[in-house]
Amino acid sequence: MTAITKKNPAPRRTQSERSHSTQQKIIQSALHLLQTVGYQKTNLQDIARGANVTLGAVQHQFGNRQALMEHVVEAVMAPLATLGKGWSIDALQLPLSQRAHEFVHQAWKNVYGSPSYLAAWSLFFGSQNTALFEKINLHRSVHDPVYFAHFVEVFPEIAARHAQPEQFAYVIFSALRGIAVMRIFEIDEPLTQTQLEVITQMIIQAGQDSIHKESATQ
Repeated sequence: MTAITKKNPAPRRTQSERSHSTQQKIIQSALHLLQTVGYQKTNLQDIARGANVTLGAVQHQFGNRQALMEHVVEAVMAPLATLGKGWSIDALQLPLSQRAHEFVHQAWKNVYGSPSYLAAWSLFFGSQNTALFEKINLHRSVHDPVYFAHFVEVFPEIAARHAQPEQFAYVIFSALRGIAVMRIFEIDEPLTQTQLEVITQMIIQAGQDSIHKESATQ
């Protein structure tokens, strides 16, 4: 007789893991609705339906619509907090051109080029003159300096060139943001890649200017 081998049952998820999974489904459903129908028409009932959970589950996890939308903003912007900060010392030793290309590529792939980023802008525009917009603005004022500081850490050459390198970072992030928002229209993908390359070259040129300046004074 052939012995029957019993498969070990999959380990049961903890309550915390189940709660996190439910939250992520709800946030993704909200992002999908923001992208397809806009902020004003995105309601908790439709979010619950899209996440395949009950309205009670949405309210249990987030309380109300505003609290959920605040979490949506956090989810969309979270990758920016690690962009640059998570780079290893070895990565920082890469030539300037490679660093610039990688930084722009990762920023676009993980944040600005994501459909969720464009969906979040529906939230930003739709919530103007509300308490939610004030919270979003507070989030921006607190976290933007962190994003800019990470950029300066990744490109010390630019810090050597600019008296206010964080303002150069502001320009770079603004350019990425602008390209992303323009995707509400039909944009040619190769054209987008060309624009990203222009931003990459802006970073390289700014860093090379500092290198050339240092060489000239030696």
